[in-house]
This record gives sequence, C-alpha cells and structure tokens, in this order.
Amino acid sequence: MTEQATSVLLADPCFQLRSICYLLGRPEPLAPGTALPAPDRKRFSLQSYTDYISAEELAQVEQMLTHLTAASAQAAAASLPTNEEDLCPICYAHPISAVFQPCGHKSCKACINQHLMNNKDCFFCKATVVSVEDWDKAANTGAMSSAA
Repeated sequence: MTEQATSVLLADPCFQLRSICYLLGRPEPLAPGTALPAPDRKRFSLQSYTDYISAEELAQVEQMLTHLTAASAQAAAASLPTNEEDLCPICYAHPISAVFQPCGHKSCKACINQHLMNNKDCFFCKATVVSVEDWDKAANTGAMSSAA
C-alpha cells in the first residue's frame, strides 16, 4: 500500500516535496541567482501549532518526507533517459501513459484526467473522448513488430 501511494504521489505533477518542507518550516533550496530571504522573515511551521499537532504527528510527517525524498531519488536514478517522443506532448513532464479512444492520440494520465474534468474533447483533434486506456509503449511496439 505504501509503495502504491508513493508512486501515485511522485507521479502527480501537482505534488512537490518542497510543500512538505514548507509545512515543517524548512527553508526552500535556493535556485541559482536567487537572493537570500530576509533573516527576520518568520517561517510557517507545523511545529508552531502544538495545540493541534502532536510530536508524534510531526515525526510521521518527517518520516514521510524522508521516505518520499529517498523514493524520488531512487526513481530518478533508475529511470532511463527519456526520449522526447516518449514524453507527454502537453506537459513534457511525464511519459505518455494514456491513449484516447476513438482517435488514438496520447498524453500522460495526469494531463488527460485534468482536461476531462472540464472538457470531453481530444486536445489535438477535438474528437469526443469516449474512453482513456493505459498505454504501454513496449507492449504496443512489440505487438506492431510481430504483426508486420
């Protein structure tokens, strides 16, 4: 269950580990060329809300951050360099993982799920999307080459 939740969180383009760092009052890593924040700037921290959040709950958030950071680093190290044609043509952040029916256009699941909340048309050809199926390039490439 933990591994499934981890993979779902890390695959969601809206999820950012720095959000958890923020909740814990940790400074955000500075981007190159970014000025240092003012030293008197007070940071938000769950640790300031001891009436509502127990030390045990804070420890669980710390543990979750440690786990997700390690899983993110492991996934980045294990992932093969991605060919541009394998990336979602909408966000270029995730691999293609869904194919729309009936038109056959492809994107990542995050993009199509977000799009289908407000619109039922394909991003590309405006055909009405009647279903979204999982896309596995290796399986589909193998099926095409064996059919040839």
